[in-house]
Amino acid sequence: MAPTPIRGPRLLPGALLLRRDARTLQIGTSPGVPVRDRPGLARVLRLLDGSLPLPVLADLVARDVPEFADDLHATLRELRAAGAVVDPVPAPPRPRVAVRHDRSTPDVAALLIDSLGSATAEPELEILLSAGEPGRSTVEHLVGAGVAHLPVVLDERRVRIGPLVVPGVTPCLGCHDAHRSAADPGWRALVPQFERGRLLACGLAPGVLFRATAEVLHQVDCLRDGTRPPALGRVVSVASPHDAPEVEDVPFATECACRLLAA
Repeated sequence: MAPTPIRGPRLLPGALLLRRDARTLQIGTSPGVPVRDRPGLARVLRLLDGSLPLPVLADLVARDVPEFADDLHATLRELRAAGAVVDPVPAPPRPRVAVRHDRSTPDVAALLIDSLGSATAEPELEILLSAGEPGRSTVEHLVGAGVAHLPVVLDERRVRIGPLVVPGVTPCLGCHDAHRSAADPGWRALVPQFERGRLLACGLAPGVLFRATAEVLHQVDCLRDGTRPPALGRVVSVASPHDAPEVEDVPFATECACRLLAA
């Protein structure tokens, strides 16, 4: 079922409407806002689900809750000041996201798609989900096409998220490979082998996968809110459901072709 569109004032999301005692209502429990009860107030508060614009709400209260004799606008101001009622604030839409996954990662992909949906045309961000390192040809194609993308790699001990790549603006996975090759010269011989298709079992604990999924969603929310995602120009690694993720900077590599786009 689709959520109710928010058009008017509503009780703080997640807050229960409770009776504290014979003369007092309470909104929420963390720690909750006590409100002096008066005739009709509980009925009015139950109408505050966000679906009614204020003029419609005022007419409905005047017609159906005649015992409520207080000024509705003053009551709402009081409740807003106490943090018990909020007004509709349109959230900016999330970027259109496409989730690509290999044969080994459909369950994790389903978690992301349930939260994000999956854009079928002109995505603003592609999430590339793979068990083991992804083939670099796919990433190179997205860089060349100017499509923002986020590699998410499930390997034998962690989930590596990033770098989140905005072609021509931020370092890419090729930059990450170049820096890794500088530390481990054998890495260059491994990279071409990532193109091979394979079906890998996932040995990561469910807590790690859920934590990593939440971290991926955080990257998308940052893009929506106009804040810097932690994986922009960095790699965020989740290896434990409890410990803080590890963060590794990925600077531009002088020999990477993506620098031509940046220039």
